[in-house]
Amino acid sequence: MANAPSLSLLWRYFSGGARHTPGQKWAQYLLGFGSVCATLYVLWIGALSIVTGDAILWVYESLAQAGLVLTALENLARWARGYTADFHRDISVFVAVTFPIAFLTTTSQRQRTRMCWSDIFLALLSWVVAVYYLFHNDRFLNWSYGFTQPTMADMAMGLLFVVLVIELCRRCTGWGLTSLVLLLLAFTIFGDQLSGPLRHENFTWNYFVEMMTVTDNGIFGSPLQVAATYAFLFVLFGNFYERTGGGELFYGLSTALTGRMRGGAVKACVTSSGLYGSVSGSPTADVATTGPLTIPLMKRVGVSADRAAAIESTASSGGAMLPPVMGAVAFIMSDMTGLSYASIALASLLPAVLYYASIFIAVHNTAVRDDEQRMDEDQIPRLWDTLKKGWRHLLPLVALVFLLVMGFTPVYVAAGSTAAIIVLSWFSRSSAIGPRRFVECCTQTIFQIVPLIGAVAAAGIIIGCVEISGLAGKFTLLIHYLAGGHLLPTVILSAVFLILLGMGMPTPAVYLTASALLAPVLSLSFKLPLMQLHLFMLYFACLSAITPPIAVANFAAGAIAGANPMAVGRQAVKLALGGFIIPFFFLFNPGLNMEGGAVVIVQSFIFALGMVTFASLSVNGHLGKLALHWLMRGVLGILALLLIWHDASVQMGALLLGLSVFIWCGWRASLRPLR
Repeated sequence: MANAPSLSLLWRYFSGGARHTPGQKWAQYLLGFGSVCATLYVLWIGALSIVTGDAILWVYESLAQAGLVLTALENLARWARGYTADFHRDISVFVAVTFPIAFLTTTSQRQRTRMCWSDIFLALLSWVVAVYYLFHNDRFLNWSYGFTQPTMADMAMGLLFVVLVIELCRRCTGWGLTSLVLLLLAFTIFGDQLSGPLRHENFTWNYFVEMMTVTDNGIFGSPLQVAATYAFLFVLFGNFYERTGGGELFYGLSTALTGRMRGGAVKACVTSSGLYGSVSGSPTADVATTGPLTIPLMKRVGVSADRAAAIESTASSGGAMLPPVMGAVAFIMSDMTGLSYASIALASLLPAVLYYASIFIAVHNTAVRDDEQRMDEDQIPRLWDTLKKGWRHLLPLVALVFLLVMGFTPVYVAAGSTAAIIVLSWFSRSSAIGPRRFVECCTQTIFQIVPLIGAVAAAGIIIGCVEISGLAGKFTLLIHYLAGGHLLPTVILSAVFLILLGMGMPTPAVYLTASALLAPVLSLSFKLPLMQLHLFMLYFACLSAITPPIAVANFAAGAIAGANPMAVGRQAVKLALGGFIIPFFFLFNPGLNMEGGAVVIVQSFIFALGMVTFASLSVNGHLGKLALHWLMRGVLGILALLLIWHDASVQMGALLLGLSVFIWCGWRASLRPLR
């Protein structure tokens, strides 16, 4: 018993910190100022530097044709156009602004909700480290890999930077990702002492610091680069869109379309959460935005608290799968794979439709069983009135899709779409973005992206450890050993790994970590198609937000509904069952990703629709008011699994047999309803 207090303190420490808004005036001013600086800087490196450089260069060339040559103007244009080439400086500036804010707004323990001296100390320390890297940026920019050696100051600052990243990750995401980082660091440092295939060669501490803090294989690698560009800009876009009334438009449209259906409040929640989630790409942010509207509405029409929270979290978690925006994850995927965003969005369309179709099937089936009522007429707006009032909120989405189709880069798309929101907001006094709202949106963006910053910086350490220790090949051997070298057990283990990895982590961080550890296994060993492989990882990264025991979307929705998060998790997994099996389907049936002829695509969609329908009936155990016998549920479950098999004759037989069972059950339901 003597060790109980120490174990309790250790658990409290590793359980993560609490998010809070500082109460001190100086901290609030610092938060607002830093948020605006970060926003303007990301906009500058994302789009404005090149636009500005092009404009200045055009002026220079026009003056040169008139006989006036201004060399200083040419140098300024080239400086602006080439500003984004220095990733080390860009990330150092981003760290200098965001890390201090992250430490000031995230406490060291979940039980403490106020800022203390240690938060201020770590904020100052992280700022000093970032300034050091900025001050020595030219030396790091011209670093000769393998020849230039770190100084003692570089070593001290590099090791301190690693420690700060681990502490920030622990505060932001808790023990899940932090434990993985610590485990990989221990393996990397002491792996030369092991025997057998896991052993790796020894390395110097100079090499470790060089890999982690100088090259783009560590903290300064693509995860943090993505957070400082794509992720930040699309979270910013989502905040501006919601603040100007875009979320209200989605809710109004959803209510107008589904409010008169049976269980209309539930279906309005699913539709509005999915639409807004496509813009935000964050399950937790989506729940926090739409949940206060939808959850009380569902509870008022008789839906239980845990089911209302589960419906909200499940619908919100599918936003990152749903085109046209898909949050930041699709753009990260584009950057990691080299696939165009347009091709990713097209490939994601039918699986996303099926994900929400599976939720609709489940909620409609339950609505029939429980006699859930339609919404009151006074709560349902007219579709025309909703469009007439909020049609301008559709224009930023039109601008976003247009810019994507025209081939602009994601950062241009996000910056241009955000600019469109700001300009369009000025046409209405109630939603106009002025200085105060601009600062509020920037601050909210920083507050939302803080967990992602800690997670992706830690993902950089993971990538560095994999590179130093050669872990990718060893991980391949481990997966092969556990799965016996067979494809199906390997992908099942990969799905489980993704769900466990995603406990408490933001979706982009789960995907990035999986790309470093799992992608080499599945692509090199089994030659899986690049698109299907990365969409597979993206789906399970999204679904980890609703999978117990640590499911961030369930905790957020449970807090709003007043429900137990574990009870919410059980309901959410049943509702999202289609999402758990759709990735396996398109992994073996690429027609669902718009690959192949029209016949193949339609056939894949029909088979997949049958699969999610049969699986939903099997898990929920009823068809309307008819309780299904356990044997019938088992048959439907087996038929759903057979529909995954990439053999058209097997799939057709399973579909026809399943339809026969479905029709027979429907006939039984009409004769003998459940009592």
